[in-house]
Amino acid sequence: MAWRTISYQGRSWTVHPAAERRSSTADWQLIFGFRLSGQRPGGTRWALSPYTAVDKASLLRRADLITDEELAALLDGVETRHGG
Repeated sequence: MAWRTISYQGRSWTVHPAAERRSSTADWQLIFGFRLSGQRPGGTRWALSPYTAVDKASLLRRADLITDEELAALLDGVETRHGG
């Protein structure tokens, strides 16, 4: 089940937050998976957000505060790189 669904360029996208930690830092970074509604899981496009924290729980609480407009801007960056 999607955490949130947004509309972007006339299409419906399901959004899933996650957190990842890179090997070069102790901080976690908030990332979002975007998938066209009804598309299989392998079609997920991932976008890094500018938010970091020392624990995943803080990031997931922060994800709840992100607006649909901010999510659309992240998706726009992913779509541009994928030629969408």
